[in-house]
Amino acid sequence: MVNKLLMAVVAAAVLTPTVVAAAPLPAPAPAVTFTLLTPLPAYLVVGETAVVGVRVESSEPFVMAVALSDAYYPGRGVRFDGSPAVHGATTADLFLTLVGRAPTSDLGAVQDWPVDEDWPAGVAPLAVQVGARFAGGALASATFPFAVTVT
Repeated sequence: MVNKLLMAVVAAAVLTPTVVAAAPLPAPAPAVTFTLLTPLPAYLVVGETAVVGVRVESSEPFVMAVALSDAYYPGRGVRFDGSPAVHGATTADLFLTLVGRAPTSDLGAVQDWPVDEDWPAGVAPLAVQVGARFAGGALASATFPFAVTVT
């Protein structure tokens, strides 16, 4: 008797149509391009500055585009100033300034940074990270790795 009751409950559960709420599909990602506006510096003298510029162009307006600095040896050899951002546009020119702080001759070699790049001893491995965030949560980004020798 219990087995027949259990079988009836299982059959009812299996045969009862259920409503499944489907999550809305995300909007297609906008077409985004990231273009270097300035050459990436390779050499600086202590106290010298260089500017790195990147243009973000999108087929859709972004909520925000931002350029950020990254360094394997943060604060050693060079210093980045600022983190420029632009809100609510389809094009943004973002500029970061870096300053030679100290000679890099004592910095060791680096492997696999920021992803799989290898750098010799005596340079400061750096990267400029640029990204754009869109309504609905879509993201686009690019990384521009480079190294600077400071004398």
